[in-house]
Amino acid sequence: MFLLGVVAALPGTRADTAGDGPIVPLTVCEIVNDLPMYDGQPVAALGRYSFREKGRWLGEQSCAEPPRADPTLWLLEDIKDGPHPPNNFALDAPATERKLTEIRKRTTLAKFRFGTPDYDRWAVVYGRIEIRKGDAAKLAPADLAFRGDGVVIFLNN
Repeated sequence: MFLLGVVAALPGTRADTAGDGPIVPLTVCEIVNDLPMYDGQPVAALGRYSFREKGRWLGEQSCAEPPRADPTLWLLEDIKDGPHPPNNFALDAPATERKLTEIRKRTTLAKFRFGTPDYDRWAVVYGRIEIRKGDAAKLAPADLAFRGDGVVIFLNN
């Protein structure tokens, strides 16, 4: 696996932001299985980045253990209030590759007859988890508010 662009240290959890070493991202399944713990916290989320007419989201088709909520995080670009990534930007590449290998056993990228393969890609996105309420929670259990495309790291297949 190769990381595209700048390899960035993205905190997986609030506790990770204090560390100096590379960050191990959290899978979407890990986040939704303990959603209240991550609510309002910055995370580095790993999953299938999907881009469609209705929006963008990070997700998994299924989880190793039954998920407590749909394994989907709706991507909400917030250039004003989205969390700033830490100054030292480095992912733990072996851990990221190991987690991506597990995700790929349960989740596939969509294949489109027309268009570009960019509609589904593997990615790590740094942002803040915001639990959804009411009807919005039917689409996804939480938003991942991110500062802009500079905190989206696409991974090679």
